[in-house]
Formats: sequence, structure tokens, C-alpha cells
Amino acid sequence: MNLFSERLRYRKLAAEDFTVYLEMAMNAEVMKYITGKALTIREATERFKLMADTNSQSSSAGFYMVFEKNNRRFIGLGKFGLINDNTAEIGYSLLPQYWGKRYASEIAGFFITYASTLPSIENLLAIVNPDNIASKKLLSRYGFSWLETGFVNELPAEIHRLDLQNKKQF
Repeated sequence: MNLFSERLRYRKLAAEDFTVYLEMAMNAEVMKYITGKALTIREATERFKLMADTNSQSSSAGFYMVFEKNNRRFIGLGKFGLINDNTAEIGYSLLPQYWGKRYASEIAGFFITYASTLPSIENLLAIVNPDNIASKKLLSRYGFSWLETGFVNELPAEIHRLDLQNKKQF
């Protein structure tokens, strides 16, 4: 299933995407706020398998490869994960050459709008590294508010929440 926003195309991650995924997973700049470091091939393989397994559990949720529409270049990943019956999580990561082009904002906006079309989803969560100021600002612009601080996978994390009860605002 392909989905589209203004400049981007989204396709659920598939087995043939592993080589492209490696470009991100082994990039220390990209992974700094996700895992704290670039992944080894073994770590990337394990992480990719978990993402593919997640994708097989739902037709509407999972990890998405993100491409520029006009030239089909891979730019990053998007995440729309179901937490429970009424809560989902969104996320995004981009290759460094695509930072500063408002693609993260477009991906976040796309998944917020997508969540708003699902009647059961009342809340969206986003997990962000406390040092990732750009992502925290982006989430704030979309109306997310800080929920709690803690650790996710042994890394510092802030959880931000967006109440979708008033879905017509998007």
C-alpha cells in the first residue's frame, strides 16, 4: 500500500528494503537520538527483523519507507504504531542530507492526519530524546504536550502526547 503527502510517498517497509535501511542504521548522526549510536550489521539486522514483524501484524500500522515523490529517492522512515485500542505512536527519522527541508514536519503531519481518520484512535504519542530540540519543537507546533520523562531502551526519553478527541482540527 502506497500513501502520499504533498512531497512524499510512504510504503510499508519490506524485506527488499534492508540494504537501504542499513544506510540509516549505520549512520551515527541519524541514530544518535534513536539508539545513541550507529548500529552494527548484526544490530541493524535484528532491528529490521523486529520492524518487519511489526508490519506483518497490522495492515494500517507499522514502519514506512519514505521517498520523495518527484524523484523516488529514499529519505527516511516513518512510524505509525498501535499502542492499544485507542492510542498510537508516531515517529520519523531522516538521512542527514534531508534535514532542514521540513520533511520531518510533513511526515508527522501526515501520520497525525492519518490517525485522525481512524475512529478508535484518541491519543497519539511521540517518544523523543530530551536533547533532540528540533523534534521537541516540531511536536509542540503540532499540539503535542509533554507527558513524562523516563527511559526507553535504556536511553533518556520524553513522551509527548496529542489528544485527538477534536479530530476536526487537522
